[in-house]
Amino acid sequence: MLRWLIACGALIASSGAALAQDGGVGGNVGQASTGPSTQGPSVPGKVETSDYFGEQSKQQPEREERVIVGFPVDKPAVVYTFTNRGGTMSKAILQDPRFTHAARNLIPNVPPEKLLAGQIDLVSTWGPKWLPFGTTFGKLSYPGQVTLVLRKASDGIIEGGVLKPPADRAKLAVDRPIKADDLLVVTAPANVAGEYKIASVGSGGALTPVKEFAAKAATGVTYEVKRTGSIEALYDDDRTFVRVSATPGLPLVYVWPNPAFDSSPVFIERRFDAGQHPFELKLSVTVHNVGTELLQVQTGIRIGAWQHPETGSPGLFGGPTPVLQASCLAADGLEHAPFASLREAAIEKYEQHQEAVGFKAFPSGTQWVAADTNYFIQAAVPMPINAAGGQCQLGLKDFNPTVPGAWVMWSQFMASNIVEIPKRGQGCVADWLPESAAGVTGLPRCKASLDKLGVTSASSIDEVKQAWEKARAAGGDLAAVDQAYQLLTERRQATWRYNLYNGPKDTAFLPESHPELKRAVQFGWMSFVGAPMHKVLVWFHEGLGSWPLAIILLTLGLKLITWPLSQKSYMSMQKMKNIRPKLDELKRKFGNDRAKFSQEQMALMKREGVNPFAGCLPMLLQFPIWVGLYGAILGSVELYHEPLGLWVPDLSSSDPYFIMPILLGILMFVQTLLTPQTATDETQAKIMKYGMPIMFTVFMLFLPSALVLYILFNTILTIVQNLLIKRRMEARA
Repeated sequence: MLRWLIACGALIASSGAALAQDGGVGGNVGQASTGPSTQGPSVPGKVETSDYFGEQSKQQPEREERVIVGFPVDKPAVVYTFTNRGGTMSKAILQDPRFTHAARNLIPNVPPEKLLAGQIDLVSTWGPKWLPFGTTFGKLSYPGQVTLVLRKASDGIIEGGVLKPPADRAKLAVDRPIKADDLLVVTAPANVAGEYKIASVGSGGALTPVKEFAAKAATGVTYEVKRTGSIEALYDDDRTFVRVSATPGLPLVYVWPNPAFDSSPVFIERRFDAGQHPFELKLSVTVHNVGTELLQVQTGIRIGAWQHPETGSPGLFGGPTPVLQASCLAADGLEHAPFASLREAAIEKYEQHQEAVGFKAFPSGTQWVAADTNYFIQAAVPMPINAAGGQCQLGLKDFNPTVPGAWVMWSQFMASNIVEIPKRGQGCVADWLPESAAGVTGLPRCKASLDKLGVTSASSIDEVKQAWEKARAAGGDLAAVDQAYQLLTERRQATWRYNLYNGPKDTAFLPESHPELKRAVQFGWMSFVGAPMHKVLVWFHEGLGSWPLAIILLTLGLKLITWPLSQKSYMSMQKMKNIRPKLDELKRKFGNDRAKFSQEQMALMKREGVNPFAGCLPMLLQFPIWVGLYGAILGSVELYHEPLGLWVPDLSSSDPYFIMPILLGILMFVQTLLTPQTATDETQAKIMKYGMPIMFTVFMLFLPSALVLYILFNTILTIVQNLLIKRRMEARA
């Protein structure tokens, strides 16, 4: 193909290219009171605990609860690890044996598990603020104060004026990050009882107070560490949720702050349910107001992502690389912010002595946000799908431009409106709220009312109303039905819902999470050609069960479609070859008079019935096919790590031994011997004969094997076609 294009160009010319745990940008989801129920099938899980690796690192290794869930249950496509450190997922490991990655070089301060070879983990970040699908707030305003209990123990030890936690941290009733200026309240023994401001947190979480303890040594110390402040500031400081769902697995419910220990008028509830296909989860975020003041909330969801500093950018002639980008579908269309461009903008800010942040915002109409690579994606779809949408924010923060890997990228959806949640009324309250919680003593729990109407805690007001109307129509105890409805409608809460997609860019599943999520699949700048080819390729594979055979059949089909054009091109070249002696004679006759030569050349071609462009235009029409198929192959996750067979283990990567590119070069040389030469210059003819096969072979060395297979088989078909046309023309002569 490239040889033909260059040949045509010559003919036309002769006729006249550390992640740190710092804050980010806050963010709304459509209407807080509407949307589909998130109730899904129950999926069992298991609980693990470990020392948390994060911002406090070895200095303060607080305990972390992890919930591991395989979904679907029978044959998991994804195995999730959820963590109370952020109340979201810390791992999403794909189970398809094809979805693996090679080991990457270790980097200081990066968890080794993020760099080891194995199955692909879609979660590339760590630390509560940057884990994917975390809840962020543009506004979380409540007039009152909140007090968090960060540590609670009854067997502390004071040695040398330092309060040490027990050796077994599992004995701590509460174990959350502590920092200087938090308040230490000691209740026993009497000789050290009192309140102390913390000066520093030492190794293992040992606490040194600003004011010295009355005794240098003590055992059996009963104490609490507390932090008081505004709800928004405390949430930004510490995002340690507590699991309140009775059993691990889905549905999985997390709450912040801890209703058993913390004194708060506001609670944030995050509920995960199974989705409608293997790569989907449902998330509902409910903000409860049990206080006596008005609560204002503007909320959103953020997907954090991290890229290894040695990840290379894709080349012009090469396969795809796992380069991250932040994406969203906004009012003006699909928006992409590649990692490299965001970081470049952040570095420019840093050099100007500003905060090193690269940032793009699209103010309205956001349908989904995502962090994705060429083949895989984590996306959040606000529900219900609302044309008004909210704001899309794509950004990257470089915490230290001099340290490799000390950055994080994010894609964020922020609600366009502020929701006001009235003060506590006489409605029911969440079942996880204890009787001791401020202001809820004597208020009924919602479980009985939910069960009465057959809805879930995440059901919207509209769904509750529909269930109430259905229950009344069924008859029975209408008073109880009406009471249940009243208690539920008088709840002081607002709920936002999302479909979460975690998996490959599989066009069979993407539209089920959002009709336009399939637009995240990238088929290059000629996607209008690549997308249909991808569909045909997948269709062939469904029938044949073999990707190599599907590629060969697609090649054969395209060759049959373009056969008449190729035949016309070959015959035009043959006519050009036949009049070449006459062209040489004109060149000798008119010498350096180029204007006269061009005039006589066109007159000769007109007399002989030769169109100089006839041999080029059919080939130019094939150019979109070649580029479109290149995009279809690069954008097809179905080919990821699929073997070609024999010596080629992966259709999406290059031939490891370069056998197909070399064979292609040989066949292209054979093709030049069978193709009529139209070049009038001897040097140009040699370049076409020897140089083009060599150059094309070099181009093919690092292209995906699937694309090389297509070009190789297409070249074989072209040689066969040329032989048939040549034999037919010779027979006519």
